[in-house]
Amino acid sequence: MRKTLAAAALLVGLMAMGARPAAAQCVMCKTALTGSPEGRGISAQFNHAILLMVVAPYVVVGGFLLGVYRGRLRHDARRLAARLGGRLRAGTTRWHAPLPLRRADR
Repeated sequence: MRKTLAAAALLVGLMAMGARPAAAQCVMCKTALTGSPEGRGISAQFNHAILLMVVAPYVVVGGFLLGVYRGRLRHDARRLAARLGGRLRAGTTRWHAPLPLRRADR
């Protein structure tokens, strides 16, 4: 697990080092929009579109991670249900039979 995490961090670092600066494009777009009367009219929509492009990848990755997390929870619940021998119905958290509270009850 640590080797995989280290390899992923190294890959992200190498990709970040190879990225070219793109800040000049933002200045050019702003100049183009504010320099013309029709550009000033659509600047609000342009700003909303930029926010959408920034948020969309986080929504996609968040949805993927939520799916993985829920799948992991289901897997763990099924494993727990199998370990308890049917006392826990798969997919629920309600007990069918009470667990003993003291050792003397066993």
